[in-house]
Formats: sequence, structure tokens, C-alpha cells
Amino acid sequence: MSRPRFDRAAPGCGAEGRAAKASPDSRGPAGEESPVESSEGALEGHAARAARRYLDLLRDALLDQHYLENELRIQHLLECVGAGREADPDKLANPARHMVGPLRRLKQERQAGQLPGGEAEAAASLEALAYAQVGRTRLDHLESCLAAIRDDGIAGDLVECGPGRGGAAIFMRGFLESHELVGPHVWVADRFEIPGAREADGHWRLPLDVNAMREGFARFGLLDDRVSFLQGPPARTLAEASLGEVALLRVDGHDPDEVTAILDAVYDRVAAGGFVIVDDYGAMGCGPAVDRFRSQRGVVEALDRVDWSAAAWRKAAPAGAGSPTAVSASGIDGAGTSAPATATKDLSVVVVVHNMRREAARTLHSLSRAYQRGVEDLDYEVIVVENGSDPEQRLGAELVRSFGEGFRYIDLGEEAAPSPAPAANRGISTSSGRAVALMIDGAHMLTPGVLRLGMLGLSTYAPAIVTARQWYVGPGQQPQMVAGGYGRELEDRLLAQIDWPTDGYRLFEVGHFIGNRDWFDGEWESNCIFVPGTLLEQVGGMDESFSMPGGGFVNLDFFERMVGSPGVNLVTILGEGSFHQVHGGTTTNLGAADELDGLVKSYEDHFAELRGRRFQVPPQRAHYVGSLPPPARRTRARRMSSAESFRAAHAPAADRRPVDPMPVPEELGAEFSDAFWRSGEWHRTMWLGRATHKAPTDLLAYQELIFRLRPDWVVETRTGAGGRALFLASICDLIDNGRVLSIDDYPLADPPDHPRIAYLRGDPAAERSAARASEIVGARARALVILGAAVGPQMIAAFRNYAPLVPVGSYVVVEETILATVWPGFGSTPAAAVQRIVDEGDFARDLSLERFALSFNAGGFLRRIR
Repeated sequence: MSRPRFDRAAPGCGAEGRAAKASPDSRGPAGEESPVESSEGALEGHAARAARRYLDLLRDALLDQHYLENELRIQHLLECVGAGREADPDKLANPARHMVGPLRRLKQERQAGQLPGGEAEAAASLEALAYAQVGRTRLDHLESCLAAIRDDGIAGDLVECGPGRGGAAIFMRGFLESHELVGPHVWVADRFEIPGAREADGHWRLPLDVNAMREGFARFGLLDDRVSFLQGPPARTLAEASLGEVALLRVDGHDPDEVTAILDAVYDRVAAGGFVIVDDYGAMGCGPAVDRFRSQRGVVEALDRVDWSAAAWRKAAPAGAGSPTAVSASGIDGAGTSAPATATKDLSVVVVVHNMRREAARTLHSLSRAYQRGVEDLDYEVIVVENGSDPEQRLGAELVRSFGEGFRYIDLGEEAAPSPAPAANRGISTSSGRAVALMIDGAHMLTPGVLRLGMLGLSTYAPAIVTARQWYVGPGQQPQMVAGGYGRELEDRLLAQIDWPTDGYRLFEVGHFIGNRDWFDGEWESNCIFVPGTLLEQVGGMDESFSMPGGGFVNLDFFERMVGSPGVNLVTILGEGSFHQVHGGTTTNLGAADELDGLVKSYEDHFAELRGRRFQVPPQRAHYVGSLPPPARRTRARRMSSAESFRAAHAPAADRRPVDPMPVPEELGAEFSDAFWRSGEWHRTMWLGRATHKAPTDLLAYQELIFRLRPDWVVETRTGAGGRALFLASICDLIDNGRVLSIDDYPLADPPDHPRIAYLRGDPAAERSAARASEIVGARARALVILGAAVGPQMIAAFRNYAPLVPVGSYVVVEETILATVWPGFGSTPAAAVQRIVDEGDFARDLSLERFALSFNAGGFLRRIR
């Protein structure tokens, strides 16, 4: 495949125009230079000087040359903090005068590209403050290679592997900009997953992030559709990318095997007259690996040492061929395996399906022109990718085409993978839209205005990505609803109840926000996300490193990379949504809470392994398109009115007992718990004349645990009026097993007297209280622990004290998690402590103990799983 050459604009012209050259007729007598030619020559001289000045400034900025004194100030302050001494005011005021030696060494290191001082503790200085770690010598050599490519008209793109903070790649793009060269593309390939911690070599590595890299390009005004980023092992991503000829390949990496793999993947694409630069040729093992590659490939061109580290050679023309020639072409072929094909349509919708024939048929209908509104002038296609479905669940081309012209079907067959990421990328690579709407889970139906408003958001707030909010079909969070009996038959009745698809907006009547969100809350993912094709070319599609079944956090990673793109606006569609149907998926329909928590935790760990950090919801400044039709106005204050829809779908005949259970609508349970707490009636929940100050259904859950577990001890903190301790002791009496240890530092004048109750006066969060409790219950005790309300740090301390008493299969109950919503001023709430405990992985929530719909401990029944 041919690639564009370095075509240069005529002198004096910007990117939007070209100056006409003087014709021979414009020359004066006897070949004298005409005023036109003289003027053009002057303009060319001015343009060359401007380009030279720009590149000098860019190089100094990439090396942080303008702020070396600030680096010395930072270094001095860090040294003072480490030594515990005060900073020297003179050094802070004028480092150039009072830190002459360090400044001279820093300048030398920037010239050579060495890490400051060569010490592990100082290694982060250049890496953190300079975009280019390669030094001035190697940047100068890079510019000379680019100039030779330009002057000789060598065809091809520029490829950077292992870019660090991106300095060399930014300089490449800056060279193209300064000389107004059109056509060549800059490719940046890296794993982008170095963890922010000390590595085996003792150096501290800052975490690399593709959006941080893109932010670097944007900071210099050089981020556009002529730069693409390939995330993953560079040898693989470059081999799969739509690279044609390469004019310059620069490899920066210490691993000899990876350097060799990159050369194997790309070298055949390097054009005659193109350059290969190996930045770490001088690193241990890297030079011999490059030498072996050159020997095996028969490379005879001279290997030039650039400096103490880098080496390069220029590829000669094949034997018998002429000198390097330029290829007359223009434009860009694409960007990697996830780049859309040539854009001929406005929009491509990519839908991935796996064993969901029932659900996908509804989804595809919701994408049809018969259902979507306001799309008469929208030229769009729908690409359905079947990802390894069982034979009886496959859609087939005939069914897909039946939804209308423009519906296309791809069955991956034996190429299917457990993760949907490769299937999504396959759909993107075969798409022809200028924008792509990606639906990684084909069980999501849409409301009728999603396509129209998605395109409106892209054009109104460009550059932008646009998301549709995610909902479940059903009365609450689907994993819990499935555990409570919700299934496909009941869902079918719900959809029949609202007469879907006659009015698609009635989905809001039988839906529930995923994750208890609301219209104006932040987002962390979307199952219908509109992305410009140019952004996909730069950032890439789904990361196929998320290879586990279901893809783990692949969709969250995709959302984070899109939203975190510099200068890109996040647009949310109001009054529309995607509605997930129950279908036995990897996470959303996993009923057991501990299994779900464990699975999500494994996804979090895998994300951290790939990215070197935990997943974080990216900062957002949302923009909006759309409106809120009446059915969509179910914000938190309105959701209780939805109960009628579920009630009507539950019992086809009102005069008989319901056969199938209908879980309590989640909003009703939450609102009832809130209302009961505010009523104060729980203060009058009595047991044998003693106030328990608990919701009666929570007491019922306690008795269930005692009967099931038969613990040796029930350890409770915060005795209160003593009613809870008396209740627990009474249940132990009834089963003739167990005792109660009640711990509190608040004096109780008349504690309940019961032979199975022991009282311990002391702060439950204090270690000495824990030591005394261990002496009382014994080293081998099998305990059930109930932790009374406390602020987060005290709750965590109490948990650390008494959780060791709980064996696998038993419980720690964190009470009063409801305080997070009913008492915002409480401070760090028990609910926050629960999240921290669950994140550690030894305990998982058991939501089955909240099935009575009234609980002050929602999410606080924690079962030890390891």
C-alpha cells in the first residue's frame, strides 16, 4: 500500500491555501529575477526562519529548558523535606546564582538525555517535568532525519514506539506543522500501562496514560486527526494497524525481545530512504538484539551511533531498484484495527450480541427506521456482530436484514472470543460512518429519539462524545431482582403491559436507572456511546487486553479514554435511554451478592494490572441535549409512582393468588425505610419491655443468622438501652446455644440481666477493648459480630478489632448504613466503611437479608468469604 509523501505547501501559504508560483513569463530580460520571484524568495526565507524559530522553541519547551531553575527549586525543597531542615531562601530566590553546579549538571543532562544524577530518587525529575527524556542531541538527530525525508520526498508515516511522555512524537508532529507538510501521519504505540511504583531497576516510573499523552499533544496545539495512538503491545498493534509505508520508525524500549518484535512487525514497511532509530541501543542486551536482527535480515547499511545510547540507520533501496522515489498521494488510510473504513455514511451503529436472540430482536427493532423518530435525513447503518452464540441463539443474516435496509450481519464463528472487545473492534473496522455508536451489550433497547439526539449532540458540542443513560427493565437493580424471582417471563409481561413498542417512551414506566443514578448524576459508562470516527482513529477502539468473559471493565475503560480525551465535550441525552433486558449476562444477572462482588473485584484488579492504577470516574463537565417527556420524569422524587406498572404486570387476574413473585420495587423499599426512620417509630421497637432502637425486620434478620450459624458468641458494640442484647440472648436461649458480649463505653444504669449476656465497659474502637473481648470469648470462638452506628474511622477500627473472631461463612453486620441518606451531616458514615471493607475482598454483601424491604442496614450484612 502506498503512503502519502511529504508534500510541502508553497512558501508563504498556510494550511488552507497554496500560493501560485511565478511562471517563466514573469522573468525579466536576460533572465533577470522578476519582482514576483523576488517577493516569493523573500517569503520563503521568512517561512524558513519562522519554522526554525518554532522548532527551537518547541524543542526547548519539550526539554523544559525554560524552567530549569524551577526544577532546582523543587529538588532543593525535596532534599530539605527529606533531611528535616529549612529551605535556603537564597537558593529559592536565585538558583542560577546559588546553585551553579547543580544547574550546570542539569543542563548537561538535558543535552545528553540522562536522568538527573542517575539516582533512583532523582529519576522522576526529567520524567515528570520534561516531555522529552531523550535529550537535545537525540532531538537534533531526529530533526535531521525528518529534514532528509522531506528533502528527498520519501513516502510514509512517522512511527514512535515507547514514547515516554511523548516528547519525540510531539516533535515529529511539530516538524510537520512548522514546514506545513501535508499527508504524513504520526503513530504512537505503547502499552500505556506502566505502574506508578518502583520497578526492578529501582527507578520510579510515573504511570503512562493514553489521555495524558494526548493531553501533551493538545498542550502544544498538535493534537488532530493526523495523530493516532495504539494501545497494547506495540508489535501486535502495529502489525494490525492500517500502516502502509513508514518513513521513520523510532523504537524506545529497554526490552530486547520487544525491540526485536517491533522491528519484525514494521521493518518491511519502512520505505527505501526511510530511517530506523533505536533509542536504547546502548542498553544491556538491546544492542546485541538489534545486531542479530540486522544480520538475519541482511541489513548492510551503516549503523550510526547518535550518542551514548541511540543508534540509527537509513534503509537503502532494494538491489536493482533505483533511488528512493516519492509516491504521489494524499490523505490518511486509517488508524489501527479499530479505525472505521472510508466514511460514506453519517453514522454506524455497532451492536455486539451473544446468546440473546430474544433480547437482540427487540434491540434491533429499536434501531430501525420504523421505531426511531426524526431520522428521515440520517444516513445510518447497523452492524450486528454475533460473538460465539450457541446455534439456537444465533440471529442469522436473514433476521438481521429483516429490520431494514442498512442492517448488516457478521458472525465471527470460530474467531469469537470470550470478551466482546474483539467483536466490537471488528464492527468498528468494517463500519463506514463518520461517527460510530457503540453498543457492546446487545440486550439494551433504545428509546425512539436516541439516534437523532446523539447526532445532534455530536454536531452541537463538537468535538464531543454523546451518551445515552443506562436503565434496567424491571423494578430495581437487576442482579438483586433476579435473586428475588424476576425473570424473562415477568419481563415479557411488563413490556406487554406498556404495549411496547407502540410507544417506546413507556419503557421509563417499567425501568430503573442502573446504579441508582439520576439524570444529572455523573457517568462511568454507557452502552450507547456516540464517538466521532476521527477520535476513534486517535484513541483506538476497545482494548482487547480485557480478555475475560464479558470483557470486565473494557467498556468503562473505553468510556474513560473517550471522556478523558483533551478538549472533548461529554454530552448526555436527556429523556432518552438504553434499557437492559434480563438475559443471563456475566454481571448484571448474577444474583448472589458475594459472587457479584467477587467478580467485580476481579475486574477492578485486572484493570489495575493493565493500567497501573484503580479505575476512577473521569472528571466531567456535562452538556445536554434533549428534553424530558412525561414518562421520563421519574427522578428520585417521582419513582414511587411506578409501583402501579409492576403491580399490573404481576397478576394477570386480580382474583387469585400470584403464582410468580414480584420483587418489591427498589424505590418503594428505599423510600419506606427512609420514611420509617424519619417517623421515629423505631425508637419504640420493644423486646420484653426494653427498647431496641432498631427496625423490627433487622431484628428478624438477626434471629435468622443466629439460628442458621449457631455462633458461640454474638459480639455487639454500642449497647444502647440494652434491648438488642436482650433480644439476641433470648434467641440464643430458644436454640440453647451461644452467649452475647455487649461492648460500650457509655454507662448504662440498669442493663438487662440475663445469664447469657456479658458486658464489657470500654471504647469498642480501642485495641485494649478488643484484647479483653478476645480473653472473654476465647481464641477459638466462632462469633457473629454486630457493629453499632459510629463514624467511619471508628467503625473501621471496631471492624479491625472484632472481624478476626468471625470465621468463613459467618457475618459482620454494620448497622445504620441508612445514615448516608437520612443524615448527611453525620460525617463519614457506616456506608462508607462498608465500601472500604468490601473493597478489601474478605467480606461480601448478602442482600438476601434485606428482602423484607425495610432495613436500616442496607448493604451492611457482610459475609466472610475468605
